[in-house]
Amino acid sequence: MAFLPKEVEYNRPHASVSPDTTSLNVIVRPSNGQVFGEGGDVINFDLPSRAFMNPGSLVLRGVIRTEVAVANNVNVILGAAPGAAWIQRVETQISGQTVESINSYGQLYNLLACTKLGFSERFAMQTELATGDAVTTANAEPTASTGIASYSLKKTAGNGLVPFAIPLGSLLANCTNYVPLGMMGGVRISITTDQLANFTILAATPALFQIESLELAFDMVDFGRSMDAVVGSMADSEGNINLKSSSWNVSAQTLGALSAGTTQENIYNVRLSSIKSLILQAGGIGNQVNKGKFDAMAIQGPGGSTQFVVASQVYPQTPISELNQATVMSELRQSLGEAHDLLGSKMSIQNLTFDANLARNLSTGTSTILLPSTHFVGVNTEKISTNQLMMSGISSQLSPISVRLNNSAAVATGSLLTLFVLYDAILSINLPTRQVQTRV
Repeated sequence: MAFLPKEVEYNRPHASVSPDTTSLNVIVRPSNGQVFGEGGDVINFDLPSRAFMNPGSLVLRGVIRTEVAVANNVNVILGAAPGAAWIQRVETQISGQTVESINSYGQLYNLLACTKLGFSERFAMQTELATGDAVTTANAEPTASTGIASYSLKKTAGNGLVPFAIPLGSLLANCTNYVPLGMMGGVRISITTDQLANFTILAATPALFQIESLELAFDMVDFGRSMDAVVGSMADSEGNINLKSSSWNVSAQTLGALSAGTTQENIYNVRLSSIKSLILQAGGIGNQVNKGKFDAMAIQGPGGSTQFVVASQVYPQTPISELNQATVMSELRQSLGEAHDLLGSKMSIQNLTFDANLARNLSTGTSTILLPSTHFVGVNTEKISTNQLMMSGISSQLSPISVRLNNSAAVATGSLLTLFVLYDAILSINLPTRQVQTRV
């Protein structure tokens, strides 16, 4: 039997929507206030319990308002995405139950901006990510980090405003299907603010620092009443439908001084069923100015190495050696990009800020605000590198994850060692009871 190519297959059926379908851009404002401060304030967004949410449209918008205490003081918000730097935690709650909690969210956003966006994209998104400078009127070319990393706040009298509009990655935002808000219990997204000292460089404590005009925006689609029966027919024998998603676990620990030629096993109490990738960030050492969260240093030294251990298996089988920076970068690229489409993956990390053999990346080196060190070390742990499968990653088999560091150079001071774990998750929604269970 002959088959026609799709270009001339004119009778091929095409999906269509019901005439009853409507789309609405929803804006949700905090339910517990209008103005929030740094240092532990909790901001609650209660999503409407109706229709379907387009997960890829979830955006957090707002304004940071500051006032200098002394004229000409230059205060700086750090990171590749200052619009998210002030966020310590993002939690997702369904029917009062916490199904996701991402700590050090601003630090995670810094990683993703460096490894998922190219230079041109970050330069074009200066307004949304809140990068750039309120002190000068011009930014550098997109081939440099100036203008796409950090934000220098207004230094003259009067309120300075830093607007932002950041895509809010979370368990719901990462779903591969529309989220049926009308078929599940009440959804709340809670955001906790970080301590000011953790995400800023201050000449002096500002007279005012607050986050205001906050809103959570997303597209909501209503397919009409007939859609309830259609979705109901997709449920299993127990009345459940499953949504595939993914999220991040961020864990950190402080290390003591390390001597050259030592091997240290650092254990993280993280247990997950499907781990897609592991990424390590070391910070808080040497003459850094970007704090432990926004500098990624190569504490392994020019001849050191890194290896991850999950369920007694090492990843990769050969340690990631700092002797070849191209290999370290290649592993990092595959951990977050399409492993079989390296030329199509995006990243905005310069060799200057990545190369561990440069003095700036050693424990005695200096990192700058405009050129922060970005030496992340990662590995892809998927069994099959695809987003089409439900649980494509490796299982920790109820055991903790460890990071094995081999140091070729001494680290005189302690280091903040952060492990980012990207994992698969399944949201199981029981339609009769509207209860949601999460499998991770």
